[in-house]
Amino acid sequence: MRKLILAFAFVLIGTAVFAQKGKVATALSYKESGKLDKAWEAIQETLDPSNPKSEKTLNWSGTWQARGEIIEAIILSKDENYKKLVPNSVEEAFKSYMKAADLDEKGGNQILKLKLVSFSNTLINAAVIAYQANDYVKATDYFEKKLLVDKSPLFKSDATIDTAIIYNTGLAAMNAKLYDKAIAYFIDCTKYGYNGGSCFAQIISAYQQLGTKEDTIKAVETMKIAFEKYPNDQSINVQLINYYITTGQPNEAINYLDKAIAKEKDNSSFYLAKGVALDRLGRQDEAIDVYKKAVEIKPENADAYYNIGVIYFNRGVKQFDVANSVPTTDQVRYDLEKGKADEFFRSAVPYLENAVKYNPNDTYILDQLKNLYYRLKMMDKFDAINKK
Repeated sequence: MRKLILAFAFVLIGTAVFAQKGKVATALSYKESGKLDKAWEAIQETLDPSNPKSEKTLNWSGTWQARGEIIEAIILSKDENYKKLVPNSVEEAFKSYMKAADLDEKGGNQILKLKLVSFSNTLINAAVIAYQANDYVKATDYFEKKLLVDKSPLFKSDATIDTAIIYNTGLAAMNAKLYDKAIAYFIDCTKYGYNGGSCFAQIISAYQQLGTKEDTIKAVETMKIAFEKYPNDQSINVQLINYYITTGQPNEAINYLDKAIAKEKDNSSFYLAKGVALDRLGRQDEAIDVYKKAVEIKPENADAYYNIGVIYFNRGVKQFDVANSVPTTDQVRYDLEKGKADEFFRSAVPYLENAVKYNPNDTYILDQLKNLYYRLKMMDKFDAINKK
């Protein structure tokens, strides 16, 4: 008699489990018919820890899979009332699907695998929407969740490396100012050779944004590695050149500028930068020649004209100091030395005039040109420029 009672009890338990799983099926049925509010209500009942009947469905992979499907349907719904049913819906759907994957003991649920593939697209779309709304922290989070889905045991046999998503995650992290995280993702991209030197450029930028002495060293090391790996990527060249110029290492800057010019002979900016580096080394005659090459390539290069003008102007100032050092009793020699200074000043005029011509809004250059006109007694030009 005891055995019969036990068997009967077993049948009752099995019936209860079947009934609970039936509620999961009901919830999915509501989802399929578009009744997402009822679907959400039904699936919540199966996962209510205060409900003794939910004991069996709380730890069943199918329940969490169904919850994920229902929330995903809510995310994709065009009905704003449905969208309000689940706060943090993307996060909740992700948790549900990943819980389902964890509870899939056999690890071979092909339907769940297909659902995760579909949900990956939902995550990407959510990330793009967040990115376009300038919510870069959320965009980073959604992209990262997509990458975590890719690492699910369900995809072990056909795992792929989605380098485009890794790169986009890095971009979102950069914009979110999560620089350490961005560096990690872009370094991953470099391992797969994705997007050429662009990943290295992003890594360098992230290190520079972090700004510590150690990060600056890492940025320069990355520049050098990138230059060796992608010697034709001029963006890497430019970063190295700018670094060496701004840190007062003109010889190093010239070294990389010559390499950049060898690859891109008609880039006026490279000649301008080389002229600056030569000027800082005191090699002004060479600098003038290089600046002239810059304006030969790009006649409207106002900076190159201005820099030539400044070299001649500074020579005039030095020569004028020589004139002032002449004893007051030696007027002939004073006039001779002052005449040399005026020649330098006159040489500066056409270059400053072109600098003003191509950069008319720079009042500082305009004032320097006025002073030159006045110094050289070029009053017609002085009066004309004052009327503007």
